[in-house]
Amino acid sequence: MTGHVQAVKSWLGQVLDGGASASGSLAYRNNRKAIWRGDIPEKYARLVDLVPGQRVMELGAAEGVLSLLLAQKKEKVFALELKGERHEEAQRLKASWQDRGLDVGRCEMVLGNIKQQLHLLRAVDTLLAVRSIYYLRTDLAGVFDAVSRHVPNVVLCGNRNRARKYVESHGNPDDPLGKNNYFATLEGMTSLLEGCGYAIVNSIAEGDPIVIGAKRISPAN
Repeated sequence: MTGHVQAVKSWLGQVLDGGASASGSLAYRNNRKAIWRGDIPEKYARLVDLVPGQRVMELGAAEGVLSLLLAQKKEKVFALELKGERHEEAQRLKASWQDRGLDVGRCEMVLGNIKQQLHLLRAVDTLLAVRSIYYLRTDLAGVFDAVSRHVPNVVLCGNRNRARKYVESHGNPDDPLGKNNYFATLEGMTSLLEGCGYAIVNSIAEGDPIVIGAKRISPAN
């Protein structure tokens, strides 16, 4: 009976909150109503002015909040998301913001896996990934090899909670991602970008760590 009551409460919570997916990102679920009325949490807003370039692909865009914010300042933004329910919520949010008169038409919501969308790397000058690269697991090296050949700028935002777990457990956290949590840390993201030939042009340790890399890419690539 307890389990049934909990399920009903969960369902009611989603209905009262406008139908937000229970599997959506935590920051979005906790702030959905505010986001829909244009009151953007710091988690998203702090990144907007840090993203260089005019053509951006966000890897793991979730409900599209950051991509939609960027689209109001950039020439083009691709919001790439693997999970269908988050992609659909992003499309609903985009439509809502457009109805409110916000200039978000340059944001294209893309459903799919980065491995099937590598061609988009040729169309952008910046890759943005927030709390996502550690989910690539064994695909990380291959994906970033492609990124390094085509994309001049990379902005990575880690996860302070995963970073802390990784450090406190000496690299062996009791977590399904295990050692992949290294790439939630400032050190891990820095190592990844430097290993791909990027110079680190900015890094921020406070909160979720942020690392920004840049390199000269030959037009032939």
